[in-house]
Amino acid sequence: MNPVIKKLQWKEPMQHVLVLHAPNEYEEVLGQFEAEVDREIKRETYSFVHVFGASNQEIKELAVKAVDVIEEDGMLWLSYPKKSSKTYKGSDCSRDTVGAMLADEGYEPVRQVAIDEDWSALRFRPVEKIKTMKRDFAVTEKGKERTKQK
Repeated sequence: MNPVIKKLQWKEPMQHVLVLHAPNEYEEVLGQFEAEVDREIKRETYSFVHVFGASNQEIKELAVKAVDVIEEDGMLWLSYPKKSSKTYKGSDCSRDTVGAMLADEGYEPVRQVAIDEDWSALRFRPVEKIKTMKRDFAVTEKGKERTKQK
C-alpha cells in the first residue's frame, strides 16, 4: 500500500473515494487507491473524502460540499500547503485556520499528517464521534465543553 494512503488510514478497498482539487503531484497516489476514485461529486455519499486547496477560501468552499456527502463518521481529510512549501508560497492556510474551518458544521480536527514536502492534511470527525477529547483546545462549542470536563 502506498505510504500516503496508509497515513490517511484508508483501509477498506470497497470504500467510495472522493478527491477534490488534487494537485498534479498527487496523481500517483490516486492511481494506487484500490477503489474507484471520483474527482467530482457523483454519489450521494462517500466513505472517504480528501479535499485539497491552496487558500482558506478554496478549502472552505470545497469542505462544506464534502461535509454534505461524507458518510456518518467517514474519513474526511482537508489538505493545505505547508508554510515551508516552495511551490505554494504565500498561502494563507495554516493548521489553525484549516482546523477551525468546519467548527460550524460540528467537526473537530483529530489527526495531522504530512502528504509530501508541500502538503499537510488534517482529518476531521464529528465531535460526538470522538470518544475522548485528550487535548486542551477545541474548535466546536461541544468540543470546548468536553475539554472543560477533563
